[in-house]
Amino acid sequence: MDAGEVADLVRSAYGIEADAIVHKRTVWGVVAGASRYILKRARPKDSEERLRALAYVLGHYPRQGVSAASPLETLRGTMRVSDGRGAWYYLQPWLEGRHVDASDESERLAVTRALARAQRAAPIGAPRALQTATLRDKWRAKLQLLERLSAMPVESDVAESLQRIATRARAVYASYEEARPLAFCHRDLAPHNVLIGPGGSVMFIDFDHAGYDDPFSDPIQWVSHVAYLVPLSPDAYRRLWLAYAQAAELDDDELLSLARLGTWPDIALRALAEAFRAGDPGRRTWRLRYALRCEEDRARVHDAWLRELET
Repeated sequence: MDAGEVADLVRSAYGIEADAIVHKRTVWGVVAGASRYILKRARPKDSEERLRALAYVLGHYPRQGVSAASPLETLRGTMRVSDGRGAWYYLQPWLEGRHVDASDESERLAVTRALARAQRAAPIGAPRALQTATLRDKWRAKLQLLERLSAMPVESDVAESLQRIATRARAVYASYEEARPLAFCHRDLAPHNVLIGPGGSVMFIDFDHAGYDDPFSDPIQWVSHVAYLVPLSPDAYRRLWLAYAQAAELDDDELLSLARLGTWPDIALRALAEAFRAGDPGRRTWRLRYALRCEEDRARVHDAWLRELET
C-alpha cells in the first residue's frame, strides 16, 4: 500500500483522519492530531481470535504500572481489516518512548521488575488462541539444530566451544521440570522490544511471539540479551536475576530453579540459529565466535553464583 491507501484504510476501518503517514520498515506510522498509531500487517497466525485475546490480556497490564502496544478494535468490532487484495492489517497505539538503554543499570532493572509485574497482571489460564509451543519445545528444537550443525567446518577453538555449549544445553534440558503454572510471556524479550517512556515508565512492544509459557522463559531470554550486549560485573549480573525474583515474589527454591534453568546457553544458540537461517553458517563464523565468547564469560559468572545458591 502507498500512504494514500493507508490513510483511506484507517479512516474507513477506525474512523481516524490521518494528518501524516510514516513508512517505518515493515509498519506504517499514522499521525492523527495528538494521537499516533502503528498499522501492522497481520501474519497468517494473527487471527481475529488471537488479536482479541492479546488485547484482552494486555488490557490487564496498566494495573501493574506497565504499558503495552495492544491491538485496537475497528468501528465494526473486528480486530483486523482487509485491504481488499488479500492482505490483513491491524492498528495499535504508537507508544511514545525510546528503546531501553541496556547499559544503564537503573533502566535494565526497571525492565526486569516490570516484566515480573506484567506476568502477575495477566489473567491465569491461557485463552486457546494464545496457547503456543512452550520453552521446553523451543529448547528441544535448538538442540536438534545443534545436532545438524555439528559437522559445520569451523576452526578448532570454535569447535571446542561449541562442544562445551552443547554439553551445557543438554544438561539443562535433561533437568528441566515443568512444575510452574503457565504465565503470559512476551517470548521475544530483547531490548529493541522495550521502550522507556516519560518518567521512566516501561512499555513493551511487538507481541508477535507472545503466548502462555513457562514464566521463566522471559527472564532467561532478557538476561541473556543484556549479557550479550553489555559487559556485566558479577554483582550487576546477579542483581538482574534478583530483581526479577523479588518482583515475582519467588521463594528460595523457585530462585534456585530459575538460576539452574538460567544456565541455558541462549546467547550462543541464538547466534547458531541466525547463522543457520542465513544459509551459509561458515560465512558468519565471526559473529558466532563473538557470541560463544560472550556465552563462555556469562557461564563463568553464572556458575559461580549458582554454586553459592546451592550451598
